Amino acid sequence: MRYLRLLAYATLIVALIPPAGAQTSKPKAEVIVAPFTVEAGNGDALRAQSDRCFEKFAAALSLKGVRVTRDSQLSQANLRSAPASWAVLGQLSRKGEQFQLELRLLEVKSGEELRSYFNADKDLQVACLAVEKAADRIAAFVEEQRSHEN
Repeated sequence: MRYLRLLAYATLIVALIPPAGAQTSKPKAEVIVAPFTVEAGNGDALRAQSDRCFEKFAAALSLKGVRVTRDSQLSQANLRSAPASWAVLGQLSRKGEQFQLELRLLEVKSGEELRSYFNADKDLQVACLAVEKAADRIAAFVEEQRSHEN
């Protein structure tokens, strides 16, 4: 009887233990983002502004419920090995008096460009305002894709 009771307890404990890795595994990122590229010759000041604009973009996506991963090594060349369904590559440049921001939403598996977001202005802060609107639209796209999966 004693062994039977021990066997019952052991069976119960084993049944309650989650499968290996279940507690530590995080959900797969939906969107992977890389810091925005800055055209050569535009200086360190533009790079610093670009980094702030990028951080604002990544935070806006996260706040909208998108699972985001950041990868400083992500590029068009290694896109297909990215651990996410979609990727966003961005570029900040200065053409004459205009700052230009372009974001491209890409499907990781195919490398196909799904959406492109562009803004330009003489004021860099105004040009970077596009990241919030792009984050809204990308979050809506991700939500739509989630609904198709279910």
